[in-house]
Amino acid sequence: MPALPTSRPELNWRSLRVFSFYRLFIAGLLLAVEWLGTGPIVLGQALPEVFLAAAGIYVIAALLLGFCGRLRRPAFETQVGLQAAVDIPLITALSYASGGIASGLGMLMIPAIAGLSLQMPGRWGLLFAALAALSLLGAQIQGIVIGVFDDGAFTQTGLLGAGLFATALLAMGLSWRARESEALAIRHSIDLANMAELNAHIIDRMQAGVIVVNDEGHIHLINEAAWSLVGNPDPENPSSLANLSPRLFAALQEWLREPGNGTPVTLPGNSQGPELRVRFTRLGVDRAVGTLLFVEDTAELRRQMQSAKMASVGRLTASITHEIRNPLGAISHAAQLLAESESLAPPDRRLSGIIQTQSQRMNAVIQSVLSLSRKEEPRREEIRLLPWTTAFAREFQGHRNLEMDQVAIRITPADTRVYFDPDHLHQILWNLCDNALTYGKAPDGRARIELRGGAHPAGGHASLDVLDSGPGVDPGIAGQLFEPFVTSSSSGTGLGLYISRELCENNGGSLEYLPLPSGGSCFRILFPVPEA
Repeated sequence: MPALPTSRPELNWRSLRVFSFYRLFIAGLLLAVEWLGTGPIVLGQALPEVFLAAAGIYVIAALLLGFCGRLRRPAFETQVGLQAAVDIPLITALSYASGGIASGLGMLMIPAIAGLSLQMPGRWGLLFAALAALSLLGAQIQGIVIGVFDDGAFTQTGLLGAGLFATALLAMGLSWRARESEALAIRHSIDLANMAELNAHIIDRMQAGVIVVNDEGHIHLINEAAWSLVGNPDPENPSSLANLSPRLFAALQEWLREPGNGTPVTLPGNSQGPELRVRFTRLGVDRAVGTLLFVEDTAELRRQMQSAKMASVGRLTASITHEIRNPLGAISHAAQLLAESESLAPPDRRLSGIIQTQSQRMNAVIQSVLSLSRKEEPRREEIRLLPWTTAFAREFQGHRNLEMDQVAIRITPADTRVYFDPDHLHQILWNLCDNALTYGKAPDGRARIELRGGAHPAGGHASLDVLDSGPGVDPGIAGQLFEPFVTSSSSGTGLGLYISRELCENNGGSLEYLPLPSGGSCFRILFPVPEA
């Protein structure tokens, strides 16, 4: 028979103690009924003194074996051997003193052999059965030889010996199956523990918050993401959803009134935390045992959508760059050749210069978008803000045919310097001024743009505001101004503000929208703080 996997020691010692209690009970019972004289006549009828001595020794040995089992010394296998050395001779002596096999006490050998065989795997049970059968047979032969027994009862002895071997074989089979089942259960428990640990690790590392609660709001599981989304609270009772996040608990109670509804619930942001989207799922097969909450930050979802849109912009840029740059190069080259003609009139030469200038600007825009999509490092350099914005305003006025008072500049202090990519700053300002010219007209239909900025003494950073005198941005789209493809105009692409903000962030700055209380809009460029 192959060796079994090692069983858990605790179960082995427990079974040893139980069998010791059984042995003590049987030995004590035999000693008591014989001492009191209330037992059957057959007990000790052949040799009463031998019966009492054997029963007394059996009780003392049972106590000692029980004490050793509790101390777990000596080793387990040694103690099983000692039990066999006690049970077989003492049960044989009790049977012998009561008249041999005919007394029926030899039947006590069956549970003894069964217990020993269950505790010791392998062929030890057959050895114990053989020793017990030989011991009983030897006692019968001795009883006849010295005249204690009138009848040898060898047939009964043989049948009892066969029963002992059958018991040993049956106990061995049961022991093998029990230990095999135990080993399988141990392997399954280890697999389940590993799986539970893996699931806990996965849940803990998930971006979405995961909370498992019962219908009363008692929390059975919560991961780090969920704890962070509810604001890392420190409640008195962290196992209660009502204390951890009252708004989540209120949403759960509302959903439990109609648990079949799988539509996500959006919880507006407040002092308790950011805006959240929560999905509820009922747990349980035959009956509901709880509810699973998936909690997500809507700001993070918007960032993911933003990334997807940015990827679309990158693919769009890569696909149209070749189609735009080739004809643009041809236009620029043709305008250059046209300007070199000696017969060209001055007004036409001026128009040719405009074509070349704007072709170069369009090429710079394409290059900026390509750099943005490829996340190329900007070429930042020191810019003196006042002369640079003055030159820009002059160029923008000339291109848009604006009057001098329509673009005002106010930079304080006048020597403000910033570090930014000049081409990127030109594109950002051009987009913002174009928007101000298109959407920021005053009630009289005339657009007025102010470029106001400078260095801030507190904080060390500089800013540049583009202000207009129009009606301002519709509050309905104010939160989506800088998202790609969002525009209130049927002729717009919705990419200008998005590209402008990305260019600002690529240079280490930022772009934000500030509504003006007196009317109009303000788009503020925050330049990066110069490195010390």
